[in-house]
Amino acid sequence: MTQQEILQKISLTFSSHIFLFVKFGIVGAVTAAIYFLVMWIVDMMLGFNYIAAVSIAYFVSTAFHFLANRHFTFNAVEDLPQYQVIRYMAMWIINYLITIIIVGVCVERFRFSPYLGVVVSVTITVFVGYFLAQFWVFKIRGGRA
Repeated sequence: MTQQEILQKISLTFSSHIFLFVKFGIVGAVTAAIYFLVMWIVDMMLGFNYIAAVSIAYFVSTAFHFLANRHFTFNAVEDLPQYQVIRYMAMWIINYLITIIIVGVCVERFRFSPYLGVVVSVTITVFVGYFLAQFWVFKIRGGRA
């Protein structure tokens, strides 16, 4: 393989990851809108405490996130969904724990709003989620689509 062919391959790989990350970002933005809307409804309209509001919003928005990433971002519909759901749930638990810890620290230690705590947690969980989704959750067994 020549140096030019190697550079082209690297460029194509990088471009495909950028394209996937942009799609992942679009799904993430819609997911965030769902998250904050549900959190606001549960917190402000229903009067639940912030942990319950964060938890309910997290559950609703991640259901959308799974389906949108499976079909739109990674087009990983060839693999059996039960395998993806199991891996996604593991990723979900990891990101949920990161979220609850960060929101709790932001609220209890720094006296931030729970909403600001969620914003802080999202800046971390977006990268954790992308790498786990790309290379584990939606990775098609035997290769990558």
